[in-house]
Amino acid sequence: MLEAIMRETAPTGRLVCVTPPDLSSFIELGRKAAAVAGDGGSRLLHTMDRPLATQIGEMAADLGGAVHVSVVSPFFSRHHGIRLLCKSLRCERVSVAVPTIAPSVFDFDAAVADGLEVSPVACDAFSDDRSLHSKLFDIECSKGRLIVGGSANATIAALGGANVEAVVARIHDRPPLFGWSPCMAYKEVSLTGEKEPKNRDGAALVVEYGGGALSGRMVGADGVAGEWEAILAAGARRAAAGRVCVADSGSFTVVVPSDVDPLSFGSSVQVIFVRGSEEVRGWLMLRGFLDAMNRRGPLARSIGRQVAGFGTVGDMSLILEFMAREPSALLEAAERTGGGRKATAPDPHLFVKGAFGTKSALDMTETWRSGSGTHGHDDLIDALVRHLASSLLGGCDDAGDDEDEEKREGSRERKDGPGKGGNTGGTSQRIKKQLVERAFAQLFARLEQVPAGSARGNGLYVLFDMIVRIIPRAEEGERLLAPYLERWLTLAKGARPLGDDQVGLDDCVAAVVSRLVIGDRDKAVTMHEFLQSWISGEVPDSFASERSPKAGSLNQQLLGRGFAQEEWSAAWRSILRTRTTWNTVNDLRRTLLARVTSFVVPEGATDQEVAVFRRYVAGEGRPDRIYWLERHYAARPACRCGHNFPGMQEKRLRTLRLATCDNIRCGRVVVDVSL
Repeated sequence: MLEAIMRETAPTGRLVCVTPPDLSSFIELGRKAAAVAGDGGSRLLHTMDRPLATQIGEMAADLGGAVHVSVVSPFFSRHHGIRLLCKSLRCERVSVAVPTIAPSVFDFDAAVADGLEVSPVACDAFSDDRSLHSKLFDIECSKGRLIVGGSANATIAALGGANVEAVVARIHDRPPLFGWSPCMAYKEVSLTGEKEPKNRDGAALVVEYGGGALSGRMVGADGVAGEWEAILAAGARRAAAGRVCVADSGSFTVVVPSDVDPLSFGSSVQVIFVRGSEEVRGWLMLRGFLDAMNRRGPLARSIGRQVAGFGTVGDMSLILEFMAREPSALLEAAERTGGGRKATAPDPHLFVKGAFGTKSALDMTETWRSGSGTHGHDDLIDALVRHLASSLLGGCDDAGDDEDEEKREGSRERKDGPGKGGNTGGTSQRIKKQLVERAFAQLFARLEQVPAGSARGNGLYVLFDMIVRIIPRAEEGERLLAPYLERWLTLAKGARPLGDDQVGLDDCVAAVVSRLVIGDRDKAVTMHEFLQSWISGEVPDSFASERSPKAGSLNQQLLGRGFAQEEWSAAWRSILRTRTTWNTVNDLRRTLLARVTSFVVPEGATDQEVAVFRRYVAGEGRPDRIYWLERHYAARPACRCGHNFPGMQEKRLRTLRLATCDNIRCGRVVVDVSL
């Protein structure tokens, strides 16, 4: 196939190419691979040689001829592609799969009217809730079965050789693999509205992604200047990337919308420019991903799968191994991306005017550097941080899916939701406890090195995201969750940002304290104390209302997908209804300063301390006999006189917020009103 591409990109060849490529090194690798002994059961078929329909027909003839063919395809050229295939196979019995949702539906009525014997069939493998993108030809022959899959739709252009297509054909001697069954609801398919590609002859895109922008050039055609609609596509997934203005030279740059991340599509992404009925396509070069592959090997592939939404336990384990070795990489990415919460704006140096010149995409390494290129190796980890912050667990993320495992083993279903249950089975799908502990120990240690306060904000975001996504899916996850959440709160104390940036961390804090109380109702007072220190005062009604946890929001779904709204609301109410020791001493301070004689004596106060309070209200004695400790202490607390409290008084101060200085020259009553 590579030889044919080289031959056909010559000036008089079939393929239009600005600069004919030199694929000789790849051809040599292919020949070496072909020399390795195998079972000979598979063949690569491509349209650079002859039409696919002809080649598939020849393989079926070698197996005694086709007797029945089942087809899966998003497009059909109405029914004419199937007719072409049947003619090549010399087979009259055909079945076409009817999915739940697809770009188009086969025209059974037109096919029958045209003399084709075509039956609708169904298959579970192609009937989920995603739009059909698969292409498959299951050909039953007299002496075996031929399975053909690849890029080719069941269309005239694909099977007849007009397109450049490649498929793999494999001979099987087993019974049917896919479990086809009759389907009568072929008129009830939900259509996505996607159309068969109508490409602009000769035109192609060469595109690179960096710093939130797509930059590149349209080559191989004239008259391309003007506005186009940009679309990113991977399989059946498509996302609008906005309008792009192409210059007379074909060069362009377009800032990708903040809610579209090309790296989340996986490692193979197409860029499509559409203008009216014209369509130009090209493959997106993810330089950051390629650099990461060179630098980090399998780790980059695991991160790519995780970001694309189909990561596995093995992928997450590999990522945790990396975090245990290089915790700074994740926290530095958190700083660049605002903890994954802010949109990434492109840096000005990432677009180089006229970077392509007259060169081809094969000369990229010499001409296309995305400016300084200093951020390329960070793209993938930045994408991971954004993914952790914004997406629910993917359907293929099998980490901790014990419920599915139990169903396969015939066990009873768990009555608890995924957020409630322990590790009751399917341990092969759990992330290893030792690995989790090692990685998080490094992440916590690295974040502790950041000065306490708002500077920790972005790191707190990513650490929170890691905890809520990974710990519940680890071995002994339910037992580990509370200690990690409590340790996160310890790091968060005093780190509340100012202004509009508060909302995100406020939501995280509200989710954590509520989740801890759901797990242990006795923690309600402690969690109220934390909220008071977080707010630097009593929790206002506006905060209580606006930050009340919602069961359907992302944080709550990740922390406990099995919990109902009432459980979250009840936990939040139980926290705010408690009275803390800070409430008691703060009320005492307010009362004494107002010289109100009827004050509430704090629990645990000694007779001598109560006497000092009464003399203070009466205006008797020295007014500085009470020291209001307003600044929070991190280490050992001290009195105003500088004397450190001995063990018993320090314990009283920490638990009761009340103590008496035993310095013989002082004797003050110390009341801790700090937060």
